[in-house]
Amino acid sequence: MLSIIVPTLNEEDFLPRLLASIERQDFADREVIVADNDSRDRTRAIARSHGARVVTGGTPAVGRNRGAAVARGDCLMFLDADVVLPDGFLTRIMHRFDREFVDICVPWIRPIDGTAAIYRTIYQLANTFYKLMEVLQPQGLGVCILVTRRLHERIGGFDSSKRVSEDYDYINRASEIGRFRVFTSVRVYHSVRRYAVEGLGSMVQRQFAGFMLFMLTGKAAEVPGYEYGMFSRKLLEELDGKHPNRDRRETRRLLSKLREQGRRLQSQMERLQAARPHPRRKAADRRTPRRPRRREER
Repeated sequence: MLSIIVPTLNEEDFLPRLLASIERQDFADREVIVADNDSRDRTRAIARSHGARVVTGGTPAVGRNRGAAVARGDCLMFLDADVVLPDGFLTRIMHRFDREFVDICVPWIRPIDGTAAIYRTIYQLANTFYKLMEVLQPQGLGVCILVTRRLHERIGGFDSSKRVSEDYDYINRASEIGRFRVFTSVRVYHSVRRYAVEGLGSMVQRQFAGFMLFMLTGKAAEVPGYEYGMFSRKLLEELDGKHPNRDRRETRRLLSKLREQGRRLQSQMERLQAARPHPRRKAADRRTPRRPRRREER
């Protein structure tokens, strides 16, 4: 069984998309656990309405560990609430995970919600960086991590003392024992809401500094004033008009798009599926089928 664990805090605008995309998967042997950090919105009710188990969470590291503690699967998948899975994603990633004898992996990440070309460039650079560092010093985002339960327990799970970069630390420690891979052909969609809220320039600078610090020292960067759920909270504040003097055109556009997506979830998923490159026919499919052998007469 695959246990999917999602840490949340006030995610009623994003969680429905993720849960609906999980329900569309053709991989049936799964369970969904939402580790919620005392949300004040409808996050818990939404999770239960989609059949997910709800447990008490905390910071992302704490929530993931608490979800893993009650999980029943031999494999654990940690997802952020602002992720969308394309159709067939679970089957593809589990197939490669088993076929290549991997203990922990991350997929290729693509942006969603933002139309600016810079988002695609940022994600492409980050993906390429993680792939290049795959063997030298494994790193990756907690957007989507697939790991064996045995390895998760052996390294003691996520470091609950870390507020940020707990995903870098987790992957780095896990790769010292197990086999880590970045699957470039398996892709997941991730919201650009953090860039929209914080601004592209400051967010990219902070991420680059964090990459370099971790690569050179193995230590996670400290972010003064960081607060779990700050991006969702800031989006809600923008929605309520609490910052009228800010020039947040991208944020307002994002919020408008989210409302539209809430009404058109099904059509959005179909568009994502249609955008995926059509798989090439396998060579075996092009060959003429072989005639069955005759049984040897005794």
